[in-house]
This record gives sequence, C-alpha cells and structure tokens, in this order.
Amino acid sequence: MDRLRIMTGILIACIGIGLSITPCLAGDRYLSGGPDLFVSLGSTSELIPGATEELPVTIGNKGTITLETYNYLSMQPMYLPTTAKSTEIELLPGDAPVLVRSNPQIIGEVQAGQIVPVTFIVDVPQAAPAGNYTMLARISYSYVPRIEQQGTADMTYYFKENETVLPLPIEIRRMVILTVEKVQSNDLSAGGEGVIDFTIRNTGQDTGIGTSLFLVPEGASPFVPFSNSVYIGEFPPGSTAQPRFKVAVSDDADPGLSYPLSLYAAYKDFEGAAATSPSVTAGVSFQDKVSFERVSAPSVVHPGTKSTVSVTYKNTGNSTVYNAKARISVINPFSSDDDTAYLGDLGPGESATALFSVKTDGSAMIKTYSADSEVRYTDEGATDYTSDNIPVLIDVQADSATGMAGAVLAILVIAGGAFLWYRRKKKTESQGNAP
Repeated sequence: MDRLRIMTGILIACIGIGLSITPCLAGDRYLSGGPDLFVSLGSTSELIPGATEELPVTIGNKGTITLETYNYLSMQPMYLPTTAKSTEIELLPGDAPVLVRSNPQIIGEVQAGQIVPVTFIVDVPQAAPAGNYTMLARISYSYVPRIEQQGTADMTYYFKENETVLPLPIEIRRMVILTVEKVQSNDLSAGGEGVIDFTIRNTGQDTGIGTSLFLVPEGASPFVPFSNSVYIGEFPPGSTAQPRFKVAVSDDADPGLSYPLSLYAAYKDFEGAAATSPSVTAGVSFQDKVSFERVSAPSVVHPGTKSTVSVTYKNTGNSTVYNAKARISVINPFSSDDDTAYLGDLGPGESATALFSVKTDGSAMIKTYSADSEVRYTDEGATDYTSDNIPVLIDVQADSATGMAGAVLAILVIAGGAFLWYRRKKKTESQGNAP
C-alpha cells in the first residue's frame, strides 16, 4: 500500500507538471519599443541660390526594445518591433523657398542601428532670400509591435502602419547674384570686331569685395572675347555695373540668331572667403556682315592712253562705316600711279564714287577686263576693316580718231593698188597692139 501511494503521488505530480507546461507553449510573446527614426543631411545643409542641387539625406533608426516577455521555449521572431518595414520618404519644402524635383522614394527596410542614404534633387530659385529654413521629411512605414507564438513552431505577427514628419534644417547662403538688365551690341557685325555693353545688377544679399566679372561663350559660340574679365571692385546688393567686353564675331555667324553668353562674378564674400556667383546667361545678337557693291557701269578706256576710271561703291550692309577708302589693284595691260580714293563715311544704303587714274598699254586687246578693288574703313570704335574683293570692269575700246585714220589709210592703200593694177594692164594692152 505504501508503494502504491508513492506511485500514485508521482503520477499526479507528472500530470501537474504536464498541465503547467502546456500553457507556456501556447502563450503570448509580448515585446515593447518600436522604430525611432531620424533624418539628417549627409554632407552640407547649405544651398546656393540659382542652382539645382543634389540634397543627400540620411535616414537612421535608433529604436530599442525596452521589454520582452518570453520563456525558454520561446521562438526567435523573424521581425523585431524596432525594424521599420516598407519605408517611404517624401521631401517637402516646408518654409524653404525651394522646389523639390524628386518623387517620394521607397527605401524598404530600416533596422535598428542602420543608416540609409537617399538623394533628392532640389531647385533653388536665383531670387531665393538668404536665411535659415526648415524642410520636412515625411516618412511612412510599418512595424511589428506584438508577436504571438502558438506552440513551438508558429508565430503570428501583428503589423501596424505609422507615419512621422521630421524637420530637416537647411540654409540658403548669402551670395552675389547677377541679373542682366540690358545688353547693347549696336555696331557688332558678322566677321568683325566690336564691344558688348552690359548693365548688371547685384540682386543677391552679399557685398562682393574685389569683384571681377567674367564673360564665357557657351557651346559652339561665334563670339571670341579679347579679354574675358572686367574688374569692378566693391559690388553691394542692389547696385549696378556696366562692364564692356570687346569681342570678335566669326565670319560665318548667322546674324538672324541670338547666341548665348554667360556671366559670373568672382569676389570675396562676407566671411572673406573666395566665392563665385551663379552664372547668368544673356542672348546677344549682331548685324549682318558689312559689304559693298559696285553700282556703276564699266569705265571705257583706249589703248595707249591715260584715263580716269570711275567706280561707285554702295554700302549694302546694316552698319555705318567711317573714313572709307577704295583701292584698285590693276594688272597688265594697265598701270596706275593713283590707285586710292577717299569715300568718307557711308551709312547703310549710301553710295560714293571713287576716281582712279589708269594708263592702258598700247598693245591692249579690245575687250572688257576685270580688276580687283577693296574698301578699307573703320567702325564706331575706330577698329580697322577691309572689305571682300569688289570687281571693277574696265572696257578697252578702240579710239575713234585712230579708227578713222586707219580706215582712210586702208582706202588709200586699196585705191593705190587698184590704180597700179589698172596702169599695168593698160601698158600691157598697148604693147600688144603695136605694129
């Protein structure tokens, strides 16, 4: 009986232990804590007015588990409550005067202790006021605040959606900002040289110290600056400068187009550091190439004589030329001891006549010859130019008096020959009739 009681007690104890284990295997597993996200800028928080910037944003997770209930038969969960899943971030302007070009970006899973970089494209208007601003990062994600374990093999995860909006401080830097108010290139023409006058205003919020303005042609530009920089010194906000740049224009440039030129300022900023303003682009046009045309009839000359060749030149361009001089280049059978004539100032469409002294060789053939000529002139800036070749026609004709004398001589020769022939014939007939 004692042995039976002992065995019965042991059996009851085992049943009790078994009953106490079963609830643990089927119980809940509770965890506390969740994702704790933060954002920061990866390199600099300073933005430049007038620029399109890549803004490097980093997302971090500093979440920690503060409470976990389990026993020695608990399973290791697949997802921790501190992990942010299906994470999406959207960058908002907030109170900053910027335009966000990038769409919301999905970055997936962010575990506790992890930092994930993401880049947004931001446009900063040239007129954006300098100062400190706060952009916003809106982050949506899901996480697992509670896990339930069933038995020793199954776990149920309860997901929860969440959204947070975090501040992202930025600074728009004080800078010199150039605004082109006026461009003048009145006497600039294709194939020539001239000046471009700009009126530039500092619409930024910084004073440029020791400021120099630089001119840069863009792309395959027909403009070639003789000097691409002009020193203007101190350049306070709101002030203007009138830099002048001398340039050459390629001969084949199209006067019907406007070509871009960029300007930027190099200066010392409010901190005494070297700085460069954002570039500003201005379109510059010019006139067609200055050209001349001969509008007079060919001059008539005679072999063996010295004559005056008259040539009328017309300015067919769109610019006024100054101190124009015409020069003729003659070749055999011509020569000249006075091959230059003064034309003066010629506006568009105006004409002037040049007189050249030309001697024609006596052996010159009777025909029309073409001689070369050119017009040399200056523009408004006193720069010298030479036109393209302008053909001059010279018509060599026989002299009328010389022609008449030749005709008379020819008649006399013919008449003399006929007379001699007639006398010879008569004499022959007379000798034939003698007894």
